[in-house]
Formats: sequence, C-alpha cells, structure tokens
Amino acid sequence: MFLQGPGLRVTDHIMYDIDLASAVAEIKRLKARIVALQVPEGLKKRAYQIAEDIENKAGAEVMLVAEPCFGACDVPSSLFELVDAVVNVGHSPIPALTFSKPVIFVPARANVPVMNQLKQTVGMLQEPVGVIATSQHLTQLDDVIEGLEGMGIKVKVGEGDSRISHVGEILGCNYTTATAIAKDVGSYLLIGSGTFHGLGVHLATGKKVVVLDPNLEEPREIEQAKDKILRQRHAAIERAERARSFGIIIGEKVGQRRLRRARELRKLLRWKRKDASLVLMDKFDPEKLRALGFDAYVSTACPRIAIDDVALYDKPLLTPHELEIVLGVRKWENYTFDQMTEDEF
Repeated sequence: MFLQGPGLRVTDHIMYDIDLASAVAEIKRLKARIVALQVPEGLKKRAYQIAEDIENKAGAEVMLVAEPCFGACDVPSSLFELVDAVVNVGHSPIPALTFSKPVIFVPARANVPVMNQLKQTVGMLQEPVGVIATSQHLTQLDDVIEGLEGMGIKVKVGEGDSRISHVGEILGCNYTTATAIAKDVGSYLLIGSGTFHGLGVHLATGKKVVVLDPNLEEPREIEQAKDKILRQRHAAIERAERARSFGIIIGEKVGQRRLRRARELRKLLRWKRKDASLVLMDKFDPEKLRALGFDAYVSTACPRIAIDDVALYDKPLLTPHELEIVLGVRKWENYTFDQMTEDEF
C-alpha cells in the first residue's frame, strides 16, 4: 500500500522509498497512543499521507511537527512532554544519542539511477577512491562500489565514530568515515545532493571530492563550488575580529548540546580579554539574538546554521573553528567546517 512499494515522488528527479512497516510494528510493540511525526522539508507536503498511513496501520494518533527537521539530532525535548514516541523520517539514527522517550527512525532512500554519471567520473578520480554517501543514498553505496571495481578502480570505505550508524555514511556535522581513510585514498566519490557535505569532506581531508548528485546530469568536482562559501566565512571572521562581546550559543536539542565545548570557548574568549556569556537556544532566531545585543555569536549547535543562514544575521555568527581564527589560535589556512564528534559530548 502507500509508501510500501516503489516509493514516494518528491520532485521530478528523485523517488524516495519509505518503508513504514518496521515503524508501525514498533509503535504497536510500545503500545504508543500518541506519536509525533518529523519529516524533512522535502517531504513536508506529503507528511499528512505518512501520518494517515501510520494511524491506519498502527492505531495511534499522529501529530505532525511543523518545525523543520534537519537530522537525527534535531528532536526537540518538548515533544516528549506530549507524546509516547517520535517517528523521524529521512535520517539515520545517531547511536551515541539517548532520548527520554522512544524515537523511531525511518529511512527515506533515494531511488535514482546514478550509473550513467558514475561512468563519467573515471577521468576525474584519483585512486584509491574513498566512497561515501549521505543518509538518503546509502542504498546506492554497494552499487557504486561494484561499478567502480568493475571498471578496475580501487575502492576504500571507512567506518565512522559512535555518531555514525552505517559504514561510508557522512553527516553534515560528522565526516569521520572520510577522515578515517584519508591517508589511504587519493580522492573521494560522494553520493548525495548539494555542496555542503562534499565541501566539508574536502576541507577536512584536503582531498579532491567528486559528487554524484541525482539532481544533476553530470558529476561535479566540489572545488568548483567552494569559493563563494569561503568568501562569506572569511567576511564573517573579519567582522568578528572587531567584536568585544560574544554570545556562545548552546543548542538545547540533545544531539547538539555541546556544553563542554561552549565552556572551553568562553574560557578562551576571557583569556583573550573578551566579554563572553553562554546562551541557551532551541530554535535559532535572528530576532532573539538581536535582542541580546552581543557584538558577535558563536554556535556550538548544528554547524550548518552559521554556514547556510549567514544572510539572516546582522551580527557575525561563527563556528567554534572560526572563533579560533578570530582569536589567533588557528590559521585561516587550516580552516575546516565544524564537526560534532564523539569526543565532544
């Protein structure tokens, strides 16, 4: 029936396979009466159909969560006051995370052929090739590996830390499957959409990254897309160098709560004779930050917030690595995206 077969069409290019059977079985096992449903932005218009399917099969009342959901860590603790369980669609679980109530993760696997693009990557890659994928494209990992090996290309796949649940998987905040094999590969092949993940791997490893993006007809090298983002980050860093007061933001969501890291940054700022305070925040809001009146802010929550939403903030919003550049303890030449790894929690 719905979502159990070939998939749910989300765009003209991508089909997603979403199998709700295991989630329904778990809801029944838990005897959950009220369930919250989180879906990523690309699936929001179909969320009511997913909710209806769960209600019909599991017999539980489903509440749709309207707030954006950007990952397995993005489960607000406030939900647990209202429901017996949460169903999170489209993300892999983070093994290191524990929640006060059950969170059921349902993969949304892209069902798009990429083999035609794969053939075009042969002249772009340097062996051995590290193969990595975002959560939605993990089911294509084995086919890509087999395709590369069939063309005589040597392949490596890495294992991540305790925040990664699948071999070869990367998150927007964790590239440990890539860094684990950085010394053993000449380049990476990433199966995924957009620029952020590929650029993160490139900056973390210094290696070429070629992206197989199902939204495109050809593979592309991430090097071509990085200049604009790095210019924006350099501008934010330069503005923050004039700041006297810093608000260090701690994410209230369980998977983004880096209190130890925030305290380290406050200590560093005070050592450099800057004013610094810790700020708790669940959902980032430019108006809330404006009201606090700091000269600049540092986010220890999701690393993508400072990068993706740079245009929304009238004061510099930095990552921890960028603050280190501002304070002179890291060089711009060593710039990398911020990561959330197991040793920071």
